[in-house]
Amino acid sequence: MPKKQSKYREGLASYNAWIKDNKKLEKKGLYGADHFVKRVEELEAKVKMLEKKLKIKNKTIKEPGWEE
Repeated sequence: MPKKQSKYREGLASYNAWIKDNKKLEKKGLYGADHFVKRVEELEAKVKMLEKKLKIKNKTIKEPGWEE
């Protein structure tokens, strides 16, 4: 019987942690998958910014041996 009890407690702890995270997200105004959609949008914006920086850097710094 102790094995079932420990699985129950682990499951309950996991559930409570999930509920706690959801409440934090709801306070921020995010519900369901909104959190993940917002995170993806933030990461896409970051990628665009970094690509732009890399493109500028590649234009300004010419490697030796590359002559046009």
